[in-house]
Amino acid sequence: MNQIVPSIFNIEELEKKAATDGLACYLLGRSYDSSENGVDQDLEKAVYWYQEGARKGDPRAIYGLGACYYFGDGVLKDENKAYELFISAYPLLLDLIEKEKEYPKRQAFSIFCLGAYYYFGFGDVKEDKRRAFELISDAAEKGHIAAIYDLGANFYYTGTGTKQDLDKSKYYLELAASYNLPREKTKLLTYQESYLKYKKN
Repeated sequence: MNQIVPSIFNIEELEKKAATDGLACYLLGRSYDSSENGVDQDLEKAVYWYQEGARKGDPRAIYGLGACYYFGDGVLKDENKAYELFISAYPLLLDLIEKEKEYPKRQAFSIFCLGAYYYFGFGDVKEDKRRAFELISDAAEKGHIAAIYDLGANFYYTGTGTKQDLDKSKYYLELAASYNLPREKTKLLTYQESYLKYKKN
């Protein structure tokens, strides 16, 4: 496996950029959504930053806001509102992925969002776990920390969209956990017994 260097961000620097940069708003939303980049989970702050990014027309932030409505994170669950947001973000997301070809670290965040479309079947996209795996793998190779986590916690551990591989599951989870992310450490501990049994067999 190629050596992956996860993208980690400084919250204060993101807040300074957020006035003009939709991606910074999305990253702040993700940080508070999933306890990334050294902050505790705060779903109301996550919604706030996704809304700020959505006002700037950033499709990643629009998608993030849609996910909040879909799961009821920080807002009242509203699948109709979520659907509208997913539909709105989708074509913009495809355009952005094309435009960001020269900037793979930025592109990773758009690719990750698209992967979620296929994983969950958001908007009018048909659920396709194999396609989701391909997209999340691409985002992970470009340094997306949540994609790295998902490869370890979801895809390789369960064999979703790919062949089950507990060695790879452990590798990706350990990589994510090495950046002091709480959910990664928790999941790694949860799976530890499975990894040990796998090694014995």
